[in-house]
Amino acid sequence: MSSKWFSNLNSGIEGLKSYEPGRPIADVIEEFGLGDVIKLASNENPLGASPIALAQIPDLLDEAHLYPDGNGTKLKQSIATHEKLSTDNVVLGNGSNEILELVARAFLNPQSSSLASAHAFAVYKIVTQASGSKLIEVPTVDWSHDLPSFPGYLEDDTKVVFIANPNNPTGTYNSHQEVESLLAVVPSSVLVVLDCAYHEYVTEGDYVDIKALLKKFDNLIVTKSFSKIHGLASARVGYGLGSPELIEVLNRIRQPFNTNSFAQELACAAINDKEHIAKSVELNTKERAHLFESLNGLGLECIPSVGNFISFKGPFNGKEMFQKLMEKGVIIRSIDLYDMPDYLRVTVGTSEENAKFLQALTDLL
Repeated sequence: MSSKWFSNLNSGIEGLKSYEPGRPIADVIEEFGLGDVIKLASNENPLGASPIALAQIPDLLDEAHLYPDGNGTKLKQSIATHEKLSTDNVVLGNGSNEILELVARAFLNPQSSSLASAHAFAVYKIVTQASGSKLIEVPTVDWSHDLPSFPGYLEDDTKVVFIANPNNPTGTYNSHQEVESLLAVVPSSVLVVLDCAYHEYVTEGDYVDIKALLKKFDNLIVTKSFSKIHGLASARVGYGLGSPELIEVLNRIRQPFNTNSFAQELACAAINDKEHIAKSVELNTKERAHLFESLNGLGLECIPSVGNFISFKGPFNGKEMFQKLMEKGVIIRSIDLYDMPDYLRVTVGTSEENAKFLQALTDLL
C-alpha cells in the first residue's frame, strides 16, 4: 500500500510522541483482574465535582438535542465576575489545552519559534511543533522555571513564551515578582502564555496577581481550567484571559460550539461553589504535606510541590515501579516523557487513597 500522503505531513509532527494520559481504572481492573483500584495519575480532584454543579444535569437533558450557546455568554459572564474583568477579556476553550492550541495556530508557523522551560507541560511542545515551529527549552534551576534566564534564549523569530505556574509535572512555581520582571523585558511583540491550571491550590503569599499583570501587559494571556480543583475534567472546559484585542483574534479561529451545553452550565455552578473549592484546597494542603513527609521518610527524592501532585524518584526503575503499583491496584504516572527518567508523579488523593498508595509503595521498596 502506498503511503505517499505521509510525505505531506507538516514538519515537526514526525518528531512528536503522542501524549500519554493516565491509565483508566476500568482498563487496569480488566488487565489485572482487580476489584479495588485507585487512580492517582491525572491530577484530578479526589473530592469529585461540585455537588452544586452536578445538580444542574437533570435540567439539561431536555435540551441535549440543541446546539450550545456558541458564544458561551452565561459562562463568560460568570468567569468575568469571578475574575473581576469584562467578558471581552474571556475566551472559552475545550479545556485550557484548546487555548494553548489557539495561541499556536494564531501566532506560530515554520518561520517562528516558541520558548518554554525544560520539563514543562508536554502540550507546549505538541502545539508548537504541530504548527511547524521549534520549541526552545530553557534549563531549570532546582526543577523550577529559571525566568531570569528566559530573555537570553529568545531568538529573533520567537513569537510565544509559555510559563506553567505551577508547572506540571514538577509542582514548582514562580512568584509574582519573577513573572512581572520577565514580562517587563520581553519584547511587546512576543506573546506570553501564563498557564495557571493549578493556581487555586497555591497557598504561597507571593504567588502571581493575575489581574495586576493583565492590567499592565497586553502581550499576556492567562489560561485556567475547570478540570482540576473544580473536578470537571470529563466536561472539558477551560478559559483564557487577555486583552479584548487578543481575545477577538483567538475567537476568529475558535471552533463553533467548542464548549458543550453541559460543560458551560456545570462550569457556571462550579466557579461559584466556594465551599467545594475551600474543602478541596484544605484537603490538598493537608494531604500533600503528609505525602511529602511520608515519601521523604521512605528515603525517596521528592520535588517540593505547590500543586495537587508530587513527583519523586528512588532506587528503582520508574517504569517498572509504575507497573508494579498498577498490579497492586494503584495507578500513578510515569513521567519519562518529560525527560525525567525514573521519576514518578502521584496525585494527592484522599487520606484513604494516599494510605493505600503509600502501603503499596512500601511493600515494593
